[in-house]
Amino acid sequence: MAAGGETRVNHTVAVAQSLVQDDVKNMLASGAIWDQTENTSVKLAIGETPEDFPHSKHYTACVLPSEVSREWLGGLIRINCDTFVECSSAIDLADLAPLISAKNAPKNALSLCLSTRSAYLLPIARKFVTALRHRGMIGENIAPTIEMAVQEAFANSLIHGNLELDTSGHLSMNSFTELGEETQRRLASTQYGARAIVLTARKRRNGHVIISILDQGKGFTPPDEKATKDIAGRKTTFGRGLPLIRSLCHSVSFSRGGRTIELEFDQNKAELLPADPAFLANLDDGSRQKNEADLRNPQNATILIADDTMLSREIIASYLRADGFTNLVFAKDGEDALEQTKLHSPDLIILDIIMPKLDGYAVCKAIRANPEYAETPIIAQTALEENEGRTRIFDDGATDLILKPLNKAELIARTKIHLENRLLVKQLQAYQERTQSELELARNMQENLNPTPELYRGTGIDYGLRISATFQMSSELGGDMWGLVPIDTQRLGVYIVDFAGHGLGAALNTFRLHSLIWSEQLRDRNPSEYLEVLNRHLKGLLPVGQYATMLYGIIDRHENIFTYASAACTSPVLGNSSTGEARYLDGSGVPLGVIRNASYENREVPFDKNSFLLLYSDALIETTLDNGKFLSEEKLLSMLSETILEGGNEIDLAAQIADQFMDRAPAQLADDFTIVSLQSASFPSAI
Repeated sequence: MAAGGETRVNHTVAVAQSLVQDDVKNMLASGAIWDQTENTSVKLAIGETPEDFPHSKHYTACVLPSEVSREWLGGLIRINCDTFVECSSAIDLADLAPLISAKNAPKNALSLCLSTRSAYLLPIARKFVTALRHRGMIGENIAPTIEMAVQEAFANSLIHGNLELDTSGHLSMNSFTELGEETQRRLASTQYGARAIVLTARKRRNGHVIISILDQGKGFTPPDEKATKDIAGRKTTFGRGLPLIRSLCHSVSFSRGGRTIELEFDQNKAELLPADPAFLANLDDGSRQKNEADLRNPQNATILIADDTMLSREIIASYLRADGFTNLVFAKDGEDALEQTKLHSPDLIILDIIMPKLDGYAVCKAIRANPEYAETPIIAQTALEENEGRTRIFDDGATDLILKPLNKAELIARTKIHLENRLLVKQLQAYQERTQSELELARNMQENLNPTPELYRGTGIDYGLRISATFQMSSELGGDMWGLVPIDTQRLGVYIVDFAGHGLGAALNTFRLHSLIWSEQLRDRNPSEYLEVLNRHLKGLLPVGQYATMLYGIIDRHENIFTYASAACTSPVLGNSSTGEARYLDGSGVPLGVIRNASYENREVPFDKNSFLLLYSDALIETTLDNGKFLSEEKLLSMLSETILEGGNEIDLAAQIADQFMDRAPAQLADDFTIVSLQSASFPSAI
């Protein structure tokens, strides 16, 4: 504990390696991201690209490089962080700071803060909505609607807000050209281009998603909530597209003098029942893990008896004690019931419906509104005779209902059956948590089979290659794997494997194959011999019906050739970084583990100073995208060409293609996803 009894706050911040650390420290100390106090501890984690930050670790904030690139914008998906902010000495957050709110303020599930100059050049709405999908905040069906509304609102805040450009009315060719030139001048200036714009998203208890855009322009508030027709033709600094935005959202509101626009989206989920906000806040702050070992049988359960009559409480307690229940907690009214629930986390609640302050209906609503108590059984007791009052309590969350005057045998029987069910549920949850923990350990082990970014980048420099990769499992465990095999100073081997299926069986097979690949007897063979030996070993190890596709190849930097053999692998792509031209290579062959004496063919293609190679698993071309189609062969080549011509040799090609794929793919992939690129590049230390 820090002085004064305050808890010390520890932050781990992901930082782009290209940034000057003094600039980062000045930003963190300025209060722009959070309110800095003497009880705040900050640790910096440095990475060259978003791939360098393990997703298993959570970061309080991610500090992006000045004039953010597409690669770092992809960090919204690949970095486990809620707040992303561009670091630039020219940006003054002013009234937008701090980006991370105090504890008592609504928590943003995702925040992005950029300069106008950076935001103008990037696909912000698409990447932001993709990040929300992958975080489970929004569904696949509503994502296009949200993206359209965010794109329109963000463009308004950026162009008419921060840049203060007026695009209303009819634009002639001359005025259009002048507007473009003025836009570039303002983007280059500190006054306009360095203004900050913040995009945030959070989720309300009723399931609605709130997306806010905050700019630093002059602001605009429409004259009334029904204003539509007059806005598009007015000479304003904000407001074009507002009718479209309103048609896409549940509601639209403005604040900060019109410099904040808030969009609310209803995902057609049933609204949660209302509850006391102060109680819910206390539950959130006071949530804690309970020792499940205490509940070995129903008699060890904690039972809360909530009744405003002392005699009723004592009668219920005497019935329970006589049957061996001794861990009893009491509440004298509805508010006390909520407080005792927070303090003791009971395993069962016996609740009177008619009580002062808060009745049983309100207590049920408040308890069910918190996920921690969603499964806690509640036995309501009542003397009400009318059916309406007795059935309403079930709508408000009660598990069971017994009538007064209480019958001892009935009370005990219902108490036992609900506690036994509760015990079974907890045992199942404990089993699931233990299984999940073991799966996460196995997942980490499997991810370690693939080269780390630090390793493959360093190996690439040694061979004059820029290597990039992205790997994502479709379930807890997967069947994809790739790696590098340094042979000598001029030759580098590379392989990619995809076992049939995914999950535990496929993962075990990747461990088996990885051991074989790195055994000494398989080293220094040509690709076809390499696959033949692997195939014979796997045929004896794999159960009938299991197999793997694989490509193994060798890049020879001295001879400028790529020699490879394929076992039914996806067709690799070979391209030219200067022209953007690319073509598919032959990936045919017999899968590993099917025929014991299968033979494989060595194939040879040129690989010179302008060449690049792309390897990928079939998830890239067999995943249904948001247009209902697969990524076609022609579209993949076109995507590669456009990406290469835009970025040349200075980009991480695989990461860029993965980002474009994730923008249009479902959040939950049906198969494991692997993509690897190797580009010829010039490094000072390269051979």
